[in-house]
Amino acid sequence: MQTFMGYGRGDGSVGIRNYVLVISLVQCANSTVHKIADRCNVAAITIDTGCGEFEDQALKTNLGLICAGSSPNVYGVLLVSLGCQWTDAALIQKEIEKASKKVYHLCIQDEGGMKNTIEKGAAIVERLKKEAGAQPREEFPLSKLVVSLNSGGSDWTSSISANTAAGVASDLIIENGGSVIGGGVRGMPGDESYTVDLAVSYELGCRVLDMVEEYCEDLYRITGERVSDVNPTPGNKAGGITTMAEKAIGNSEMQGTAPLQGFVEVGSRVLYPGAWFIDERHGGNDVYLTTAFAMCGANLMIFTTGKGTPMGNAVMPLLKVTGNPDTDRILGEEMIDFCSGDILEGKRSIEQAGEDLYRTIIDVANGKLTKAEIFGDFSYATPPATKI
Repeated sequence: MQTFMGYGRGDGSVGIRNYVLVISLVQCANSTVHKIADRCNVAAITIDTGCGEFEDQALKTNLGLICAGSSPNVYGVLLVSLGCQWTDAALIQKEIEKASKKVYHLCIQDEGGMKNTIEKGAAIVERLKKEAGAQPREEFPLSKLVVSLNSGGSDWTSSISANTAAGVASDLIIENGGSVIGGGVRGMPGDESYTVDLAVSYELGCRVLDMVEEYCEDLYRITGERVSDVNPTPGNKAGGITTMAEKAIGNSEMQGTAPLQGFVEVGSRVLYPGAWFIDERHGGNDVYLTTAFAMCGANLMIFTTGKGTPMGNAVMPLLKVTGNPDTDRILGEEMIDFCSGDILEGKRSIEQAGEDLYRTIIDVANGKLTKAEIFGDFSYATPPATKI
C-alpha cells in the first residue's frame, strides 16, 4: 500500500506542510503583514478589500481567508487587522479554530501602531514556527492525500508531453487510494464531452454540460464577448495553440481516465477518494484558479506549463511540469520541477513519464520542496463576487 509522511490534524485531515501564515484582514494592514512575514520568512496573504464591501463580496473574502487558515497544510495563523475594517476578525478566527488550528489576532489600532504590531506579531510567528518545526511527520495512507490539476501558460507541447504524463500520474494517485481534483472551466469549451464521458451518472454528466454552457452564457452576457474571443491567449497562440477546442482537448488529457465522482464547490472538501471536479467559474487567471483548489483542501497541485511560470501558492505546493525541453533548459533551474520533454524525443514513453511524475508527487508529499517554495512565490487571491 502506498503511503506518505504527513502531519495529522485535529479535524481528521492530513497536511504535507506545516506552514505558518500571516493574513491581512484589510488592505490597510497589508504593509504591516508583509513586514512581519518578511522578517520571519513565512508566507503573507494580503487582500485589496476588507472594507466598504457589499455582502456578496464580503462573504467571499471571508471564505477565502478562512479556507487559507483551515488548509491541511497550515499549522498556525496570525491575523492582522486595522480595527475599523468591515472584515469580522472574531468570526474568521473562530472559523479557522474549528479546524484545530492555532490562531492569533493583532489589531494595529489596539496595539498602538505598526511598530508594536510588527514586534509582537514577529514574536508570535516565531513561536508558531518553533512549535510547527517540532511536530514529527507520521505515515498515512494515500487516501489522505488530495492532489489538484491545472494547466497554465500552455503551448503545443502541453497536450502532447505534459498533460498526458499528468493524466497517467493522476490515474496512479487514484489507483493507490488518493483523490484528484480537476478543474478549469474556462479551458473546457470544445471538449467538455471528455469529462461528460467520465461521469459516474447521467445526472453528473448533465451537470458538466450545464456548467460549461452557463459559464459561456454568463461571459457573453457580462462582456459581450465569447470565450473563443479571449481564449487561447496571445501567449498560447505564440506557443502554437490555434483554437479553443484544440486547447480544451489538451487540457482534458490531465484528467486521466478515472471515473468522475462528482463536483466540489469552492470552499468545500472531497467526500471520499477518487476523481472530482471543481465548479469554479469566478476567474480565469491562474492565481484565482490555484487559490480555488487550495480552498478545497488540496495538498498540492500538478501545474503543467509549456511557457513557464514562477507562480506558487501560500498554502499548497505547486509542482510545475513542462513538456517543452527548451522551457526546461531556460527556466528549469528556477521554475520547473519536472520535465517530460523527452517524450517528444522518443527517449521516454508517456506511461514512463507519468510513473516518474507520480513518484515525484510522493516525494513532494513527503517534504521535498518545490521550486516555487524555494523561490518564495506564495500567491493567494480571494474570490471576486462575479461568477466569471
